[in-house]
Amino acid sequence: MKQYAMLWGCTVQTRVPSIEAATRRMLDIFGVNVRDLEGASCCPEPYTSALIGRELWYALAARNISLAEARKLELMTICNGCYDTLFEVNETLKQDDSLRDKINSTLLKIGKEFKGTSEIRHIVEMLDEDIGLDRIAASVRRPLSNLRVALHPGCHLYRSKTVEDYDRKPKIFENLVRLTGVQLVEYGLEKMCCGYPQRQADEEMALKETLATKLRRIQESQADCLVVVCPGCCVQFEYGQIELRQRYNLDFGVPVLHLVELMAVALGVSAGEIGLETHRSPVRKITAKLEGG
Repeated sequence: MKQYAMLWGCTVQTRVPSIEAATRRMLDIFGVNVRDLEGASCCPEPYTSALIGRELWYALAARNISLAEARKLELMTICNGCYDTLFEVNETLKQDDSLRDKINSTLLKIGKEFKGTSEIRHIVEMLDEDIGLDRIAASVRRPLSNLRVALHPGCHLYRSKTVEDYDRKPKIFENLVRLTGVQLVEYGLEKMCCGYPQRQADEEMALKETLATKLRRIQESQADCLVVVCPGCCVQFEYGQIELRQRYNLDFGVPVLHLVELMAVALGVSAGEIGLETHRSPVRKITAKLEGG
């Protein structure tokens, strides 16, 4: 099996550590060898950074990619935002010789060089292509058949090389969730943005119009929880619910989990072992169902 360099991203290690813990336990179970991308910076995030200085955005992302290239490893991430930035920069610099030379002239000043020899992989791709759905299904020790789950793939998971391929990763995400045995419920707004990027322009709209609209539909679907595949979306849904309650007296009480957390529990890892109690949404409401109660 391939070895990967892992870019955890800023959000996971500072705000949602249970996602990292769950990822490490899950990958251990399948014998996947990942190496932390030592010396990495922010990806950088694909919203404000790119608007403030696009060449700097390219250079910072290319530097991160060069760290994986120097180790002759593919670069993997568990964050949609990181994936979007790294994927776009990697593909653009491979194709645009002039821009690549310009970015490399900056990187060479710090002893780095983008060569275009590494691929960028989202963790859902690795789980599907390297481990395989059959092996994952056979490894489930705790089917979560009594859990009703709504899905939020997140906008950046649709990033792809071709238009025809745009929904491949979201479909993999859904298939991986199904393997845990949960009951999937539809709420009609799965493709709608969570509102996280909108915060940069209009925080009230991001919360009251976008996030609250999604949460209301999820609540009406009678889902026990929402499963995401992006730490940024996770923060928006969790901290956003706190802000909606405190600022606007809107209380939805929707527990939020990342895909890897759901999978780790289904594979037999206890909720306490990966620190699910550290979530800022009411995950304790579903702990009994996660533990098979």
